[in-house]
Order: sequence, then structure tokens, then C-alpha cells
Amino acid sequence: MLGVEDAGRCVMVEYLVIGAGPAGLQMGRFLHEAGRDYLVVEAGPEPASFFRTFPRHRVLSTDDNSLFDGPPFARYSKRSFPGADDLVRYLEDFARPLNVRYNTKVSDPKAFGARHVVVATGKKPHLPTIPGVEHAETYASASTDPTAYAGKRVLIIGRGPSAFETADHIAATARLTHTVGRTVQRIVKDGNGFVASIDGTGELRYDKVIVCTGFRRDTALDGPGVHVLAGDSIKAIRHAARALHRTLEAEHHGVPWPHRRLRNRPDALAATIATRAGEIPDGLADVVVTQGQHALLYDEMPTTSRNGFVVTRTQVRHYRRDELIAVERRLHRKPLERFFSQQLAVPCIA
Repeated sequence: MLGVEDAGRCVMVEYLVIGAGPAGLQMGRFLHEAGRDYLVVEAGPEPASFFRTFPRHRVLSTDDNSLFDGPPFARYSKRSFPGADDLVRYLEDFARPLNVRYNTKVSDPKAFGARHVVVATGKKPHLPTIPGVEHAETYASASTDPTAYAGKRVLIIGRGPSAFETADHIAATARLTHTVGRTVQRIVKDGNGFVASIDGTGELRYDKVIVCTGFRRDTALDGPGVHVLAGDSIKAIRHAARALHRTLEAEHHGVPWPHRRLRNRPDALAATIATRAGEIPDGLADVVVTQGQHALLYDEMPTTSRNGFVVTRTQVRHYRRDELIAVERRLHRKPLERFFSQQLAVPCIA
């Protein structure tokens, strides 16, 4: 009845966070620091279940893996491309002070009784709809032993990190590797090998075919009134979690969104925005609202905002009474000065 397979016990909390990966743990830390009533639930017996399996060859693609309000990841590894096991140790330590319940599988978020539900359940491997793809190995199932590919012709389907990670790992032993994207039309099993039809190339024979077409977010628990927290990197995840937490704090606890004051002059606004534009994470926006002699800058808000100047990595949009009235895509100081001068109806200051 409760939607949580946990001996049938009902635990009423204000915030239920589903998933103890980077997204769920980051949200849990924000709720913990704010003194909110919360519970993080995880289907597995420990945190960071995704990173205990992926990436398969156990090397991360970036060293930017720190979450907010915790120890820096650099304490765990100083390598440019750290080991995935270093990240697992980091997330285990990050989770320790938090209220996390493991071995708790959620089938219905609404049935748990929480006022607010945050789904942070991560991703699952994606399998494309290519005829015959069921005959191929996948990124999740293919051997990570390079000697398994010795002297073999290998086709790797995919053009993302998992594909290039796999290709790099087996290149020293394989006789040949081809890495292709969406041009594979069909895969046919032929004896101990495969024949792949590739658009623009024709039919080629391989000893092994590995599908490395990335991941898709698990949407099984999505629904009305559920907050979804996701991102393509830990950097994106930590900023998205902070934006969601700030939204929840403002809407449900009356905590104002953090902001700072700027001089309401074209030169001051242009200088700040020219710097900030390159720092704003994808999917978020800084919002500048003018108030007399000053302007208030609210950083990293959802891009759905339609108030004042909405700044993303690629443009500045000016709204007046929710109506879009101007856009500037040249995010350098001089063009921005002219833009703000026109929009504020004051002379441009050199």
C-alpha cells in the first residue's frame, strides 16, 4: 500500500528523495543543512550504485566531481581522469551524515506520504532500435578484458563517451575497430561473426559488435507533483540540485532566493553579465531585476523565469510584464553596454 517495500512501515516525512547517487545525495545535503525533515531512499545496499558499474573501464572523463557543502573531490584523487572507485569512496563519505535508508525500493512515490518528492534515480543504458541489435553485446555486458578482442574486427556503435572509452580500451589488442554513429542500418548474425549494413559504406563483416549508445534517464517514477532532478555531469547535477532546493525553500519556507546588489548602470551590468555568462550552467539562468539606483542579481534560477533580464550562456532576454521585448546574443562588454543602455533608456557610459 505504501509504495515502499520496507516491511510495510509508513514513515511520514516532509521531503522524500529517491536515489542515493550524486543527485539524491546533493539534495539530501541541502535539506540536511537547512534543517528540513527529509529521507533519502535507495534501492541498493549502498550509495553510488551507478558508479559501481559505470564507466565500465573505471576511468572518469573529468576531475570536476565535487558536490556542494562537502569535502573537495581532490582529496580523493588529483588525477585529470580519476578512477571511478575514487568517486564511489567520495560519495560513500558524503552520504554518511545524511538520513539515508538503503534496500528500500519505491514503486509509487505518492504513496509514501511525503509532502514533496524529489526523483533522483539516475540513468539506464539506452539500446537503439536497429534491426538485429539484440545479437550484439552492449556497453554494460561486453568484456572489459582487452585480450578478449585480440586479433578481432570490432564494430562499436555510438559516438559518445562510452563508445570512445571502449574503443580506446581495446585498440591495443583488436585487429581493427570501427566506431560509427547512427549510420548502422542492420546487424545480421552470420556464423561466429556479424554482417553490419552501414549507410554510405555497405556491408562489412565483424567478429564482435558492441552497442555503446549512452544512457537515458529512468522515467519510471515521474508523475504530477514530482520534482525530477537530473544532469549529464556531476557539475550539472550539483547546480540543478541547488536551484531546485532554492525553489523549494522559497515556495514552501519563505526563504528568499540568494541575490546581490549591482549598480543599475549599463557599464556595471555589462561588466557583471559578460563575466557571469560563461559561468552559468546549462539549463539555468541569472536574473537581473532593476530597482531604482540598484539592480538585484539572482543567480542560477530556472530558465522558465520571465522577469527582468534573464541571462543564459548564450543570450540575454529582457522581459517586461512577462512579455519578451528584446534579446542580445553578443555577450561581450561593449555590445552588452549598448543593449542595457537601450533597454534602460539611459546614455551608454564608456
